[in-house]
Amino acid sequence: MLTFIEMEFLKLKRSNIFLLSLMGAILPPFLMFIAVFAFDEGNTFELLFNNVNMYMSALFAVLLFAIMISYLFGREYNEHTLKTMLTIPVSRGNFLLSKYVMFLVWILILTVVTSLSTLVFGFIAGLEGFSLKLFIDSFIQLLFANVLLFLTFSPFVFLSLVITNMVPAMVGGAGLTLVNMLIYGQNWAPYVPWVCPYLIASGEIAGYNASISLSYGIILATFAIGLIISYIYFTKTDVSL
Repeated sequence: MLTFIEMEFLKLKRSNIFLLSLMGAILPPFLMFIAVFAFDEGNTFELLFNNVNMYMSALFAVLLFAIMISYLFGREYNEHTLKTMLTIPVSRGNFLLSKYVMFLVWILILTVVTSLSTLVFGFIAGLEGFSLKLFIDSFIQLLFANVLLFLTFSPFVFLSLVITNMVPAMVGGAGLTLVNMLIYGQNWAPYVPWVCPYLIASGEIAGYNASISLSYGIILATFAIGLIISYIYFTKTDVSL
């Protein structure tokens, strides 16, 4: 499986989608940097970090992760390399697992890029109140939210295996982003798998009349369902030439 992950890294380095994902990770900090001057959005690092984490986890990451999954799991079909890949003496289950691991590693890279770019834009803007503890706490919050969000995207793996074109993933990601915008702040937001990761990580879920255990359960159930159906489909379906 480590060989598969190394291969994924090599393919990722040569792809434009990785560069585009890095630009997507930098976009929320950049927009909040502009907002500091254009809309007087505060002059403290704490507010900047909080805003970036919210927009990244609840909005931008949803669309970004959908595109990343479609690329990772659909490219072998689109480039007609899956038949060759499966000749390697590794089970289909391990092959699928390596894709999940690569997706998680990709998310970790983007999380680091978002946090560091937020820090840089904050210093450029001359914001006040920076401390190492604030930066670490903000990074941990964003990382926790993104890892929870990672778990909720396993159904998109199944979608990418069934429909290998990236367009459905982009439409689905854009649709979920719109849904998140509409339900954020609503009483039932903690029960929507793609919203509650941010609410849990930021601690905002305490302001809702909701059980955090139930939110965790919804996230884990979403992950389990997506993982099971994608595994069954991938291991039972013949690969066409």
